[in-house]
Amino acid sequence: MSREGRRRWGLFQTFVIGRQGNPMMKRIRLIQTPAFGIYLHLIYREDLDPVPHDHPWTFWRVVLRGGYLEHYFDNPATGPYILRAQRRWELGQFPTKHAHRIVLVKPGTVSLVVVGRKERVWGFWAPGEDPGPRTWVDYRDALGLRPTEGVSG
Repeated sequence: MSREGRRRWGLFQTFVIGRQGNPMMKRIRLIQTPAFGIYLHLIYREDLDPVPHDHPWTFWRVVLRGGYLEHYFDNPATGPYILRAQRRWELGQFPTKHAHRIVLVKPGTVSLVVVGRKERVWGFWAPGEDPGPRTWVDYRDALGLRPTEGVSG
């Protein structure tokens, strides 16, 4: 099995997402397989990134406690956003070609998320030349996670 294949399997793993000292959420990966995953998200705050992001898989979510508002883009390159509320017990689907940005979170928000097979890398939809379309940027480039070429250790 490849290294990527091994990474796609997991059971009861916890990840903190966001800035150190100011996390956006805690993700508890209940189960992860190459075909699907089931996560529990403890969401603490809104997205600090000013631009929307997409996801590498289609997913379905249900808010178990609390709720949040998001800017939701069904066409992130050119479309305006819809202000969408995620309320307790409401089931929502999020296709890979869409993008969002969480803008308001009720304290104690918890959601259950079921993800499908990973289809691609996720990224941000940065503003283009005004009034042009937004441009997709790989998350590794947007967050400065790729090693700089030509730099020796």
